Amino acid sequence: MSFQPVLPLTGYAGWRFLERTMERQQEAFNKSPATQKELDYFADNIGKVKSADELVSDYRLLKVALGAFGLQDEIGNKYFIKKVLTDGVEDKGALANKLADKSYYKLAEAFRFVSSGAAAATVEKDFANELSLKIEGAGYLAVTTPTGEVAYTRNVGLKRAEDGQIVTAEGYTVASIADTSLLRGSDGEGDTNNEKIVFSGITIPDLAQSISVNDKGQVYGYFEDGGQGLLLGRLALSSFADDESLAVLGADQMDEGADAKLVDREAAYFVATEESGEPISGRPLQDGFGGFVRGEAVEAQEVFDTEMIAAAFLTRSFEVAVGEQDDSMRLALNIDRELAMLTADNMSEDAKWFSIMGSEPMRAVFDTAFGLPSSFASLDLDRQLDVYKTKARAMFGETSVVQFADDAIRDELIKLYMIRSEANTGVGYSSGQIALRLLGG
Repeated sequence: MSFQPVLPLTGYAGWRFLERTMERQQEAFNKSPATQKELDYFADNIGKVKSADELVSDYRLLKVALGAFGLQDEIGNKYFIKKVLTDGVEDKGALANKLADKSYYKLAEAFRFVSSGAAAATVEKDFANELSLKIEGAGYLAVTTPTGEVAYTRNVGLKRAEDGQIVTAEGYTVASIADTSLLRGSDGEGDTNNEKIVFSGITIPDLAQSISVNDKGQVYGYFEDGGQGLLLGRLALSSFADDESLAVLGADQMDEGADAKLVDREAAYFVATEESGEPISGRPLQDGFGGFVRGEAVEAQEVFDTEMIAAAFLTRSFEVAVGEQDDSMRLALNIDRELAMLTADNMSEDAKWFSIMGSEPMRAVFDTAFGLPSSFASLDLDRQLDVYKTKARAMFGETSVVQFADDAIRDELIKLYMIRSEANTGVGYSSGQIALRLLGG
């Protein structure tokens, strides 16, 4: 059974009740099984999407995507939504830039990785900057290739793979030190007799907010701000009696005539040979091995903010649930949120008023609060702008939209809207009663 908001009253009294109980009701809505099922599906599958066509073809993904921007009623207009997404927002001629309702622009901006020519965004944290390392001193990092072959490299530009494993840029699993002392959470500076090199790798859990790697190759995960790091594992280094005799990985597939000696030894992958000798492995900064230092910063890859979309979907979906019982309450919730964001935008005041006119939900609130007839929307836009400014000055003291950044003024707007909206439904208030309610609380 889906969550049903509790709205025992109508009008402004009902709005005040909803304000007081909002936090608890929103939390209950967020935890409802049906809502969580939709968000889990979105989180699990949005990372697979690489085009606008793939997004609009998946009803459940599109439901969350549109719902996050209040466009849930457009779910049947797949061709139109596909055009909005494909055009993106970079080109001035893009469809989203031409539409008066900026919800479409926000949608296209959030999902711009599916616009024409864009690469798919990453959903998971890859911690590429934290794992961009260099080996300072002697030693090679041991890795395993997908075929199971063991290779060695000094190229330590690592990342977190989708399964949480720390891998190289090519996806090779890195070796680590298996040490019972690590499992006990010590600093690992004791007996090394129980250590061995393993290729099960080091896993960074999904819940890790950040990680760090020190010069000894110890990888720590942090799960809360200011919290103590948890040791996830330790990178291992290897050396050889004659590392000049190492063979380049895949040398047997190199072009005929290519000189293996010209290979960049700081970037290539090598395999042990009879001449190089067997690998001697150990801890960084011990027994002649070098240590790890931070490498160059990795250019940030565009990360799709799944959490932001989920939060917006929850907020908007709660508003829709409220609207199924009382649409004026839904519009009040919408204007309270949208005005707070619009007033913070750096666009001109006239542009902000035009944004309000272009948004059907916001316009409905202002037109009702200002006492404007339904035919008002058919007037010339410049004339409408003049009327909006005149009404705003008369009722709130200024012609600007930015004044609604003030919670008290925004609440006064909602109060005007709720009382007049209730009167318009034919409840039967006299003009004197309406005036008293407007002056009262």
